[in-house]
Amino acid sequence: MEHKKYFDILQVYRGIAALLVVIHHTYASFAHFNNLDIPALAFFAKVGKLGVDFFFVLSGFIITYTTFKYRGNSDYLKKYFSARILRIYIPYLPIAISLLILYSAFPSLSESGRSISLLTSLTLFPYGNPVLSVAWTLVFEMFFYIVYAINFFSKKAWYYFIGFWILSIISSAVFNIKTDIPLLNNFLDLYNLEFILGVFIAYLIKSGYKPNFKILFPGSLVCLILFLYMRYFNISVFPFSQNLLFSLSAGLFVMLGIYYWNKSLKSSHLFMLLGNSSYSLYLLHNPLQSILVRLLPESISQIFIIFEFLSVIILIAVISYIYYLIFEKKIISLLKRKIDLYIA
Repeated sequence: MEHKKYFDILQVYRGIAALLVVIHHTYASFAHFNNLDIPALAFFAKVGKLGVDFFFVLSGFIITYTTFKYRGNSDYLKKYFSARILRIYIPYLPIAISLLILYSAFPSLSESGRSISLLTSLTLFPYGNPVLSVAWTLVFEMFFYIVYAINFFSKKAWYYFIGFWILSIISSAVFNIKTDIPLLNNFLDLYNLEFILGVFIAYLIKSGYKPNFKILFPGSLVCLILFLYMRYFNISVFPFSQNLLFSLSAGLFVMLGIYYWNKSLKSSHLFMLLGNSSYSLYLLHNPLQSILVRLLPESISQIFIIFEFLSVIILIAVISYIYYLIFEKKIISLLKRKIDLYIA
């Protein structure tokens, strides 16, 4: 029962994080194409970009928590990698391939001016820009999942590695180390600290540590409010300080959710629906909103534009949920059953 409730609250977090990212990109398109200009909403949309950081913390936490009992068990590797590959690539590849075909046929359709790497687009190997702009996060996800496999060979080796990894990332940031090797740059990127934060939170929970609500809740709010203050006034103590502060707040909210807001929710709950389809929503929202915004009639009325803005977000959520039902719930489940039979 604990396992089910645990995923309920995390699905809510997933739904919120996905919605934040959707708002971020959709507002930018409306501001560019339809002259949407509402400062409060613009700031909220700017904050929404950090939904990605929340996903990274959650990824590190979930993979550590759910595979904790398999540490040092190399026999689990086949099941581990098959689950990760299915989960990441089955929903992603149809979109990536469609965009590659579309941009090849209509090169002017994308206004980003990015050079696109076919290798990265199809494999998520860190070599260049993927055709789906938001898939840069999936490059980090897959890299982290591959590195995390060390944990199944040797717990001790993983602990040494993660210490070395943290030291390497911090040293690279302090001394501003840049290389021409994409894979090494990925290894040294500060975003990896957010995955590692999720790993440490999972270890804390598995160790039986339970912070007092009277300390944990105010601490979470203080981190969040301080982040918002820094974001609003564009204050950075050091590069990536805003991201790390937001990630710390996200991590504390994960602990709050598991220890104190651990309630079972109906599958029809709005944020459960969003959470369950959050990956499909994340994959589809940017190309969808880019197309939809261009098709909408222009208006000088900010109220009408807001109505269009909300309508686009709702339509994207509905289409993404349908995509989730097909590719994540049906196809992945079918393939997973067949692979489980093969592995067994």
